[in-house]
Amino acid sequence: MSKVVFFVLYLALVVYALVDVIQADEEDLHGIQKGFWILAIVFLPLAGSIAWIVVSNGARRRRRSGGEQVTGFPAGQPAPARYPRRVRSWEQDPAPAGPEDDPEFLWLMEQARRKREREAREGTERVEDGPAEENGRRRGEGHVEG
Repeated sequence: MSKVVFFVLYLALVVYALVDVIQADEEDLHGIQKGFWILAIVFLPLAGSIAWIVVSNGARRRRRSGGEQVTGFPAGQPAPARYPRRVRSWEQDPAPAGPEDDPEFLWLMEQARRKREREAREGTERVEDGPAEENGRRRGEGHVEG
């Protein structure tokens, strides 16, 4: 009975190690390719499984503790990017006293004025073109007889 228990534990250890290697991130591999870890676990089941668990748990523990990660020679981990805080118009201090002082409001007003002018131009062009085309067709203008 005890042989069966040890065999089941041994098999569980090997299966756990194989599945863990397959699902591991690059940081957990400790610079060794996944294929090598899989071969080590298959051909040396006890030693390979224990080695994998020790190496991957150490890497995971370092990552959780915030220790510096070594990504390889010659470069280390890049410094985090630092950007200035983005200030939105409604977060500015002090707030605009009136609409004339708010650049966003002035821009919106300019866009609305341009839209009204464009619509007015398009509206007058349609009115001018409409009846002239109809009159020309009625009188036979624009029609070439051959």
